[in-house]
Amino acid sequence: MINVLNLFDIRPGEELHYAEYLRRVQPILDRHGATVLLYGLTRMLYRGDANQEYFGLVQYPTLKALNAFSHDPEFEEIRPLRDNSTKNYILTVIEDFPQLDDAITHLEKIAAKA
Repeated sequence: MINVLNLFDIRPGEELHYAEYLRRVQPILDRHGATVLLYGLTRMLYRGDANQEYFGLVQYPTLKALNAFSHDPEFEEIRPLRDNSTKNYILTVIEDFPQLDDAITHLEKIAAKA
């Protein structure tokens, strides 16, 4: 699975534009098999400098599906609604480990090569 972490702030006065983006993006996500796993407001920062107010975690079945979504003409049409209404945007693509043991094995293999 491919997960996309979105951290961002909404520009003051642009809330309605971002709301319109959210309203229009869901059918496009559905078409590409994406699922919004979590979407909300940041309430506390324990560590680090990522202090964006909004958080979204979207899961795609494959990297190919994410790329198809990103290049979908309907998404490209509404993308300015997102881009022009947000700031401090961090978008990170993550391929998950099926289990925590898989992460351990991955790290151990890297260490063995060093």
